[in-house]
Amino acid sequence: MKKLIPLLFTALLFASCEKEPNLDEVQEDYVVYTQYDKDANFSKGKHFYVPDSVLVVSGKGRGATYLDASDANDIINAYSIQMEKRGYVKTADKTEANYGLQISYVESTYYFINSVSWWSDYPWYWSPTYWWPWYDGNWYYPYQFIYKYTYGSLICEMIDLSSVSEVSSSSKPTVIWNNYITGIYYIDSNMLPRLVKAVNQSFEQSPYIKF
Repeated sequence: MKKLIPLLFTALLFASCEKEPNLDEVQEDYVVYTQYDKDANFSKGKHFYVPDSVLVVSGKGRGATYLDASDANDIINAYSIQMEKRGYVKTADKTEANYGLQISYVESTYYFINSVSWWSDYPWYWSPTYWWPWYDGNWYYPYQFIYKYTYGSLICEMIDLSSVSEVSSSSKPTVIWNNYITGIYYIDSNMLPRLVKAVNQSFEQSPYIKF
């Protein structure tokens, strides 16, 4: 079992044997987790795409809701800037992108077990059809995990967009990196600098993301 790292942020890789740390002990910053596919090639392509919205998972209905544009833009820009610092190029064309980043904010508690597609019960949220309109299938996580996302969590997943093609529709979209930031009990302009700081930390502890 891994231990908490005494950094500016309380950071650790999350895995099935680990429990979420006591957030009462986190005074100033958020808890940042990262996990990735150790066999993934993060330098096989340089273009990435980020949707212009941050989805909100509230459990209040099956329709999609979104963060206010001003809040979402700061979060999206934070991920985009970090990707560009690593040598990637942002594109406005999904079909040109090698990687896709989908960002979500969880207002309620959800459990995800044994690499099952965690959006399968919420068809209006992220699904493979957002990236491939013709696709009918589920996500694939190359790493095993059993954990929960608590309310007040920001999640970013990096998808290998080359993992699915029209000539290989039996393949599954591969999530090669997962970033989970928790301890966010609300999102407004006052807390955005701290959240951007947490996004930056997620890349700091992910040196393998580079072109």
